[in-house]
Amino acid sequence: MESNQQNLPVEELLPRYCEGLTNASETKMVEEWMSEDKEHEQIVKQILSLNLALDTLQVMKKINTERALYKVKNRIKGKKSGWLVWTQRIAALLSIPLLLYVLLTLLHKQSVVTQMIEVKTNPGMTTSFILPDSTVVFLNSESTLQYPSVFEESREVKLSGEAYFEVKKDVKKRFIVHIPYQSRIEVLGTAFNVEAYDTDNQISATLVEGQIGFIYSKEGIAKKVAMKPNQRMIYTPASNEVKLYATNCTTETSWKDGMIILNNTPMEETLHLLEKRFNVEFIVKNKKFYEYSFTGRITSQRIERIMEYFRISSQIHWRYVDGENIEEQKQQIELY
Repeated sequence: MESNQQNLPVEELLPRYCEGLTNASETKMVEEWMSEDKEHEQIVKQILSLNLALDTLQVMKKINTERALYKVKNRIKGKKSGWLVWTQRIAALLSIPLLLYVLLTLLHKQSVVTQMIEVKTNPGMTTSFILPDSTVVFLNSESTLQYPSVFEESREVKLSGEAYFEVKKDVKKRFIVHIPYQSRIEVLGTAFNVEAYDTDNQISATLVEGQIGFIYSKEGIAKKVAMKPNQRMIYTPASNEVKLYATNCTTETSWKDGMIILNNTPMEETLHLLEKRFNVEFIVKNKKFYEYSFTGRITSQRIERIMEYFRISSQIHWRYVDGENIEEQKQQIELY
């Protein structure tokens, strides 16, 4: 049985070769055939592409692809066959969707089935991953990023929450981050942090390097704010107000490295950073506490340890309290 397989014409071995099912002698035969002509090599690459992109293993259960290749063997062996001829020969045996893919691929036009991918982080957790264009993303607690499996004519993602982007530069394709309140951020290649939770009444962006444009709608007219490195922008949708502040970026971006760095940081922002990190909710009974600010570095300390630091340094007392909803996921801490 094996000897009969070894005597098969090389064209009939191609599907099995692309699935890794050929033995040593058959593999050698196919690879020698590929080395004879660049077009032979391209044919094998096309079959591999079909296997990977369209799950042709399922299709081959219903059709005899080996027979289709056998019918066109004379065209391949006798002379160089044009790509259009190759497509016409297999058209009779391949399904219409698959044929369309072959046509577009062989004409050097991209035809990839694009799927939307969604990455979510649990409360108190962070993650990092790489987008199809090699852009690096760090996703903070309780955040969601949606992006296509392939960036085609544009590079657009949708964010709800907080993320730090290290965008791969591409002068032909802007990188666009769609965020709540019908706003977005456009960049070419840069590093920046954006915080845009659906439940918050503000959006903030911090530019580390490069240049970004924040675009929002004011009275039905699109407005754009250009940012420079070491700037933080805060946008308040209720008033359509945009403010820019100078910053060294450490407080806004240290979360991606597993730290909280406070640099004379106001109490309100300090508590906000702690809420995201530890998945807690603070109830401030004494509004005078909002006049305080803090400096320090938080790495692996437990929340109780940090609360004790507040008590010792600022006479801020604290205690755990039970929320009104027993199913509330976040532990509440009262400051008094």
